[in-house]
Amino acid sequence: MSNKKDIELIKSIRNGDIAAFAHVIDKYQHMAFTLAKGIVKNKQEAEEVAQDAFVKVFKSLENYKGDAAFSTWLYRIVYNTAISKLRSRKPKTEDLDSKEAVYFEAHYAENNMNRLEKQERKKLLKEALNNLKEEDAFILILYYYKEQSIDEISKATGLSASNVKIKLHRGRKQMHNELNTLLKGELNSIL
Repeated sequence: MSNKKDIELIKSIRNGDIAAFAHVIDKYQHMAFTLAKGIVKNKQEAEEVAQDAFVKVFKSLENYKGDAAFSTWLYRIVYNTAISKLRSRKPKTEDLDSKEAVYFEAHYAENNMNRLEKQERKKLLKEALNNLKEEDAFILILYYYKEQSIDEISKATGLSASNVKIKLHRGRKQMHNELNTLLKGELNSIL
């Protein structure tokens, strides 16, 4: 579905066709959840964030002007909702035993990246992403997984294009370091 079709759906919703909003949710729910999870790093909270974001979208649909793609406008709402969720969190203690277990499992899953199956690679990448700063992980997800341009990410986050590039660069370095840690130095031999 193109942005043109999104705009048609939005017109229908504005004219009282509530069922059209179900199409919007169907199209963007996975994306909203994925982005939220990249920031809050918790499945249940990511589901709450995505749900809250869609409620906000529905309530403020009149404010969508169509200057940017609908998906960019939605990214912005998901991003802001997730950041608000992070700010409202109470500091929590981490269970060291489970962190050690995750590290142990990741470290001994395979001897090098070439032998990892696709599912295991995804797990390592997710774990490394979870160890990044929330905003940096969000930007990497938008750029690599959602294939958003620098300008689209800039609009979604409210950051300048140069700041997005800096955060992408920093995120790549952090990702390399996290993967190197998880693979115990094997990453350099692979690359």
